[in-house]
Amino acid sequence: MSAFHTAFEAALAGDTEALLPHLVVDDRTRAAIGVYRNTALKARIDALEASFPTVVQLVGADWFRAAALAFAQEHPGDDPVMVTYGASFPDWLATFEPAQDLPYLAPCARLDRAWTEAHVAADAAVMTPAEAGALGAALTGLSVGLHPSVRLFRFDWTVPSLWLAHRYPEAAPGPLVWEPRAEALMIHRTAGHVRARLINPAEFAFLEACQKGRPLGIAADQAARLDRTQSIPTLFASLIAADVFLTSEPEARA
Repeated sequence: MSAFHTAFEAALAGDTEALLPHLVVDDRTRAAIGVYRNTALKARIDALEASFPTVVQLVGADWFRAAALAFAQEHPGDDPVMVTYGASFPDWLATFEPAQDLPYLAPCARLDRAWTEAHVAADAAVMTPAEAGALGAALTGLSVGLHPSVRLFRFDWTVPSLWLAHRYPEAAPGPLVWEPRAEALMIHRTAGHVRARLINPAEFAFLEACQKGRPLGIAADQAARLDRTQSIPTLFASLIAADVFLTSEPEARA
């Protein structure tokens, strides 16, 4: 970053005198910087509002924009791509004093952020049912990665149900109850669309093991230990159909 850009950033933060080596700091300059600062702040607030729609629904637009303004003033960001702005917003929200009586707010913000990350994640070739069938028994010793868009979550409270009810109301899992009940969620992108659904403990264990690089046989064993009634072949087939696993074919990954 050039000396002027550094000085201009300081001026946007309120230190207009930092521009003195580069510009004459008079009332006209201060007014222009004020306009630019307000425009930049509005762009950041608008970006946050677009990236965290569930949080907006939970608290209302006025509350959210006031919080977003406070965040944007503390975290101006240095990436011109606004869709990526706000990565630290969920953690910041967890410490934001007016949100302390809303324990579900920061977790829902994390899920909103994960949705954005899944949306912009890189494309990658995925394992197909035909490929899995051709590998047969060799699958058990194979370590298969997850698609770059996959995000896994497990909460001690019903955060996933609350988030799904607002983000995907047509697929809401049932009556909305905020209670201390463990739930797991998978967010991922397939066919150009970001999907999200509750996953059971066996699915979570299977996917988490794959994410850690464990062979599929180990992942299957960990899932089966959690739920002896779970059909592992059915579980694996459903995840393949969801385009969750990366292909094992080197030429397809290249």
